[in-house]
Amino acid sequence: MKALALTGTGGLQQVQVQELPEPTIQSPDQVLLRVQAIALNRLDLFVAQGLPGIAYRFPHVVGCDAAGTVQQVGAAVKQVRPGDRVMVNPTLSCGQCSACLEGEESLCATMRVLGEHCSGTAAEYVVVPAENLALVPPAMPWHRPRPFRSQP
Repeated sequence: MKALALTGTGGLQQVQVQELPEPTIQSPDQVLLRVQAIALNRLDLFVAQGLPGIAYRFPHVVGCDAAGTVQQVGAAVKQVRPGDRVMVNPTLSCGQCSACLEGEESLCATMRVLGEHCSGTAAEYVVVPAENLALVPPAMPWHRPRPFRSQP
């Protein structure tokens, strides 16, 4: 699959489109998505520069924001099914510590963010926990084509 990945840190010149292995579901709560849309944001700029305390393994797929179509679900997944259009919450937490149980996942001691602490979403396929997905409303298209207008 094609992915937008870092070959090292030090800036955007380290970002390249690369051919990488397609990810696979590793646990029963995970979902394989075919990515339809991503957004690069300020976090991606910070990651490209290199963040203190994070030891990246290269190539490192960037991107935390994404939406896509469910391709496959793990055995325990009930909330989505193949064909569903979903958007991704990039914050990964344990779901079991006191912070998570109080609804404060951002305070989880093991909290990670897709594209920052682990492989991101700027790829043709990504695997994420089902709990990190929300259905895209049927009336919302993947993109809104804009007519090309030449400048006078």
